[in-house]
Amino acid sequence: MSGSGTVLVEHYRLDERLSGPDPVQGSLWRGVDVMAGDLPVAIRQLENTAAQEQLQAVWPQLQSLLHPQLPRCGELLELDGEFWCVRDWQDGVAYDVLLRLRAARQMPFAAGEVLLLLRQILPVLAVLHGCGLVHGDVNPRHLLRRSSDGLPVLLDGGRVRRKGATSTDAPLRDLHDLGITALMLLSGKAGEDAGWPEDLALESGFRQVLERLLSEAPEQRFSEAAEVLKALESVALPASELESSVVSRTSRAMARDKGAEGRLWPVVIALALSALVGSAIGWVLLPRSSTPDRDPRTNGDGAALAPDVSLPPAELDQRQQLFSRLRALQVDRSWFLNLVEASMLSRFPERGGSLPSESLEDAPLRRVWTELAEEWLSRIEQLPPAMRARLGRLRDGDWEQPRQTLLKQGVHPQVVEHLVSAAAQDLLPGTMQGQKPAEPFRQLWIAAAMQSLDDVDIERLVARPLEPTNTSLRIPAGGARLVLVQVPAGNALALGINGTPLMQMMVFAANGQVVEERGPLRVARIAAEAGSPLQVLITNEGVSSGLLTLSCRADRPRPPLPDVDLDPLPDSATGELVRPPGLDSNVQ
Repeated sequence: MSGSGTVLVEHYRLDERLSGPDPVQGSLWRGVDVMAGDLPVAIRQLENTAAQEQLQAVWPQLQSLLHPQLPRCGELLELDGEFWCVRDWQDGVAYDVLLRLRAARQMPFAAGEVLLLLRQILPVLAVLHGCGLVHGDVNPRHLLRRSSDGLPVLLDGGRVRRKGATSTDAPLRDLHDLGITALMLLSGKAGEDAGWPEDLALESGFRQVLERLLSEAPEQRFSEAAEVLKALESVALPASELESSVVSRTSRAMARDKGAEGRLWPVVIALALSALVGSAIGWVLLPRSSTPDRDPRTNGDGAALAPDVSLPPAELDQRQQLFSRLRALQVDRSWFLNLVEASMLSRFPERGGSLPSESLEDAPLRRVWTELAEEWLSRIEQLPPAMRARLGRLRDGDWEQPRQTLLKQGVHPQVVEHLVSAAAQDLLPGTMQGQKPAEPFRQLWIAAAMQSLDDVDIERLVARPLEPTNTSLRIPAGGARLVLVQVPAGNALALGINGTPLMQMMVFAANGQVVEERGPLRVARIAAEAGSPLQVLITNEGVSSGLLTLSCRADRPRPPLPDVDLDPLPDSATGELVRPPGLDSNVQ
């Protein structure tokens, strides 16, 4: 039984249970990473098998998500039948707490506050849905106002799942739940008590958007988060909301830094800065409302103007440190920039291929760019120096020699590619695993091929009729094993594999066709038509090595039953009934 003070894998210490236990969502713990100077982390504990399988299916995608308003997901630990999911800790106040505080003072959220919240959180849902995931539990409890910058953060409630190949009902439910959340904040009431306040004055465009979010009629609903965001663009955000928000943050920051000294001048300076910031915001907003016929970001010919806002010094220093690290790793700069930019564009398809500018409003996106760059550098650091120096210049022919070696040993070409994909899982994010990606990501896939195929450990087994063949194999963390099973001609194969929940199996016929899709370890029967040898690929997606046991048996085909005349005729000479040979004459 885990409790406060428990240390998981000598790495994470549990400090306080924040919620649970719940059959689906498990327990949420506040903990620390003892190997990172007691860095705060959030850890979700799952004991339910169905919940574990659901989370395991989406965890690689969650790890690959990089957005400033989504906590980054770290390790997934499997210990004594329990899953422990580690993610970044976020300092702030949940909106359900803010809702209760406001309700106690009879001060519901203003329309401008809720409008700003929707504009800030809809891009997060768009990214989540764009990766094929749905949140499944959008509500004030899972929205947090971050202390550092005031932005809303979408927390995982333990119900994230894949949205399915064709169904859009799940994303629509996320949007509907977001509409209910907005209504709760506007009314000051939670749950079933939330409703349209009688004295609520909303701009007509904003009211129409909320009505469509809350509608149960399919033809009235929005189809995706980007569509809601587009509809909200025409709704004017009151300047007072934005100005008061920035002024309030500036005043709080000044008071926090200087207020302890107890002097008047810091307060005067804070007020002066607040007035200056407010005037600047008003100056920015004024041209947008007074010149609607001209986009302030373009000149009279429609050509884009060069940004006139330079990056903040801290951001410039961070960027310079990143490129210094890049030089130290001897990685080609042009290829690396293409890698980060391609990742950025795939994360934000709604931007239509537009990269972040140097403007103030793109500051959160620039942070994402930097986080992506740091994440890719961490992956690239795993490669040896000689391989890092070749990134950007690798070709498919560079891994041909080890590939041919495996082919001569009887491994099918499709199986070889799956072996490489398994080896590349630490170099490529979860959304690209299991496939041969396009450039510039393919460079890392080829690097993984050149490293992994030289020392592939192939286990060979012979399946015998009536007598099972058993073996035990250990697979390193993030590694794979290939088992070639020789089956007598015309025989089917009974195959059973046991191991850890984080292991996956896949079975290929002799011609390379998949006869058992990638999935958890299990018992399977492979038809004789699959041929021989059968090629079994087992991967370990856990953070530690694991042991598996494999058992196989050849099943001989059953002889066909003899043809039986169900209506025998009497012999013309003797008068006796003629029966098929081999049948007892007493059988009627």
